[in-house]
Amino acid sequence: MLTFLRVRGFAIIDELEVDFENGFNIITGETGSGKSIIINALSTLINQKISSDVLKTSARQAEIVAHFSYDGKEYILKRIIHTTGRSRAYLNDEPITLGKIEELGNTFLHIYGQNEYRELFEKDRYIHLIDSIAGITDKRMSLARMVKELKELETELKSMIKDAGESSKEISFLEFQIDEIDRANLKDGEEEELRQRIKVLKDAQRIKLALQEIGETLYERDESVLALLTSSIQALKTFNHIDFLKGLKDRIESISYDIEDLYREIKINERDINDDQDELNRTEERLSKIFTIKEKYGKTLNDIRRYRENAQNRLFYLKGLEEHIKDTQQKIDSLKKELDNLAGFISDKRKEISPEMARLVMDELKLLAMENTVFVIDIKDRGYIEEDGKDVVDFLISTNPGEALKPLTSVASGGELSRIMLAIKKVMGGDEKKTLIFDEVDTGIGGMVADMVGQRLKSLSRNHQIICITHLPQIAVYGDCHFLVEKKQMKDYTITNIKRLEDSDRVYEIARMLGGMEITDKTIQRSEEMLENVKKSDY
Repeated sequence: MLTFLRVRGFAIIDELEVDFENGFNIITGETGSGKSIIINALSTLINQKISSDVLKTSARQAEIVAHFSYDGKEYILKRIIHTTGRSRAYLNDEPITLGKIEELGNTFLHIYGQNEYRELFEKDRYIHLIDSIAGITDKRMSLARMVKELKELETELKSMIKDAGESSKEISFLEFQIDEIDRANLKDGEEEELRQRIKVLKDAQRIKLALQEIGETLYERDESVLALLTSSIQALKTFNHIDFLKGLKDRIESISYDIEDLYREIKINERDINDDQDELNRTEERLSKIFTIKEKYGKTLNDIRRYRENAQNRLFYLKGLEEHIKDTQQKIDSLKKELDNLAGFISDKRKEISPEMARLVMDELKLLAMENTVFVIDIKDRGYIEEDGKDVVDFLISTNPGEALKPLTSVASGGELSRIMLAIKKVMGGDEKKTLIFDEVDTGIGGMVADMVGQRLKSLSRNHQIICITHLPQIAVYGDCHFLVEKKQMKDYTITNIKRLEDSDRVYEIARMLGGMEITDKTIQRSEEMLENVKKSDY
């Protein structure tokens, strides 16, 4: 629902604000007052491509702001257009792309008039309308899911068949890689241990001599460190009754025990260190093997393990390809049968209901002064199944006797298109959340036909917010909310204003529409009668 519109610096509008209501909103005004400019402003708001000539002559920029209430949420769309033709779009004061504002605009409203007939020209909407009346929308959605699933399975099958053709070489290669990693049998911390061992083996003689020298100094010589410490302990034993001397003796004894431990560790290391060229070669070869594995499969041991896991999974997949291909093909065959049956069912339902829908639309068009119109819902087999089924649906129409049926897109008259849309909406319904804006719907009609159009719009407003520009009083009297657009000539420029009419003002405007410039008591009386008759009716 469009709740508020503000336009600044647009065409002949200096500044204009209007609060729309739910239901049937009527906009009237004298010819040339700028009624359609308001609709043009809304169209400019939601169209990606616009021209800079929409700006008011004296304006530096144009600004259009519209408030929408949709699905329980509030949306404020804003478009600022500069003299260069460049523009910026906003949603709730946050910048958005022009594509996004067009998408939102097309979600919130449809404009019928001034060559704005998107819904009539979007053929995929035809199928949605028919399916909604036939009660098979859920079936079509199920079909769409199945088609999507089928396409995914066919893509998967194609990939598996390609893999199967190359699988023999890849299987051998994966088996070699996995075996190479397994035979390497890498262990955590092994690389660093090997590096240290190589350092020792390369300098074994010098290390062994150093350890021997340290062992002799600490323990083996007559004047060794341990011998000197033992002598010191003996010298202090006679003073055990003196606390601080006993403490010194105990500390020296502790050091002597550490010396003995050190000596034992030195002798163990000394025995383990040999100038063994074979061990050095083996250790260097092992380290080189680790480097080779890391270069091929990952910088760390965890990387190598992940590589092996992925290779093992790929190997398992390739070895099971034949069975996978068989299973997938069976799924595809089964799904195709289901799709054929469901698409056939949906197509039959569409063809079953379409003639009656077309007849009802033609009945409506007769009431809207298009009695010679022939309307046909044309359904052809596409030859394959897509997400909306196997049908290509088109709405064909002939507006004059003897004229060949043509697609709706070829109907040139804005007034005819508005009435066609009105008839289709009456019969088929549509998105009840959208605001529907009609301009030129009253072109070429009057009298009882205009009254019938007013009734249809009023009826349609039970499910949609309707905004209608009209010059016919027979339509205007059905409005729930009536706005008057006026053009005022200032000293050096012209401005357009809009105001809501209540009570006597509305009676006066309807009288003006009935009688033109001369408003008499009779036209006032007739205006009051028309408004009163609408109040008493079921509309």
